[in-house]
Amino acid sequence: MTNQNYVIFKGTKDGITVIFDPEVPFPILCGQLERKVVEAGKFFDHVKTSMAFKGREFSAAEEEELIQIIKKHATMDITFVKTENSEVRELSELLAKEMTPGNLTKFHKGSLRNGQKIEFEGSVVVVGDVNPGAEIKAGGNVIVLGQMKGMVHAGCKGDTSAFVSAIFMAPIQLRIADIITRFPEENKRGPKPPEYAFVQNGQIFVMALS
Repeated sequence: MTNQNYVIFKGTKDGITVIFDPEVPFPILCGQLERKVVEAGKFFDHVKTSMAFKGREFSAAEEEELIQIIKKHATMDITFVKTENSEVRELSELLAKEMTPGNLTKFHKGSLRNGQKIEFEGSVVVVGDVNPGAEIKAGGNVIVLGQMKGMVHAGCKGDTSAFVSAIFMAPIQLRIADIITRFPEENKRGPKPPEYAFVQNGQIFVMALS
C-alpha cells in the first residue's frame, strides 16, 4: 500500500499543486505526504510559492494539518493556498461578523476603470467590475459583485479577520492586513464559481462559495 502514489507533487509556473487520492484514508495521506516532503530534502527549503490542494475535499482542520506537515519538514514560504474545501460558510455568515451595526459599508454602483480608486475606513461593496489598474482599499471587507481584476486591500488597518469576495476573483494583487499575495495565472482563467479569500494562521486561503 505504501508503494502506491497517493500523494503527487506537480510543479507549475504558478507554484506547486499537490494531488491527493480521493479514496485513501486521511492518515495514510498524511504519512505519505510527510515521507515525500522529507525525501525531497532541500528542494522545498526557502522556496516562496503558491500551493493548491486538488483531488479531494478536506475539512479546514485537515487542510491545516497538511500545511503543518509541510512546514515541519521544509522552510517553505507558502503565500497562497487554493483548496477544494466544501466546508465553506455562507456569505451571509461571513458578513454577520464584520458588518455589525457599528461598522460602515460603502456601496459603489458601476465598474471601476483603470486609474480609479476607492478608499474607505469600513467595508466596500462594488456592484460591477474592478478592472485592471483600478484599486480598492478598505478597513473592513471587500465584496465585488462582478469581476475583480484590479488591486484590492482589505483590513488595511491591520484587521486579519477581513475577507475579500468576488463573483470572479482574479486580482493583480490581493492583500489582507499586511499579508500580500498574487494570484497564479491558472486561477485567472474562467469559468469558475464565486470565491472568497481570508487569512488563517498567517496565510491567505481562497475557497469557492459553492
